Amino acid sequence: MADLTLLIKERIILEGTERGTDYNLTLSDIGYIDNRILNAPSGSDTTIFALADANAEGTFVTSSLKYARISNYSTTATVNLKVSSSTEELNFNIAAKGTFMLSTSEITGSVTDFTYDDISSILVSPSGSNAKIEYFIATT
Repeated sequence: MADLTLLIKERIILEGTERGTDYNLTLSDIGYIDNRILNAPSGSDTTIFALADANAEGTFVTSSLKYARISNYSTTATVNLKVSSSTEELNFNIAAKGTFMLSTSEITGSVTDFTYDDISSILVSPSGSNAKIEYFIATT
């Protein structure tokens, strides 16, 4: 097992004054990582990875997820990120050059008549043109 160290560094010079912060986080007991860059074609869904009770091709154990990042390397295409559970789907736009991060497999909420459970899959659907997507996932 190893430690995964995350560093988010924010810097800006605004009206002549440098501002920003560093956010450091160490995740312990990481046993596995997976990292891939792929081309996601416009107009269709591309599965980035899935979560389930057992490992399989492109599938990681739900309870072992410690960190996941999905980045849109496209300079022009917006990507619709679909976070799906067995009962619901949440959609997030990732702007060109944007990133989305997860620290758990749980989906929670308080909307009436909705049942939430663990994430089962992460898909992307670029709009306008193909998009270059990277994912990095760390599990125990």
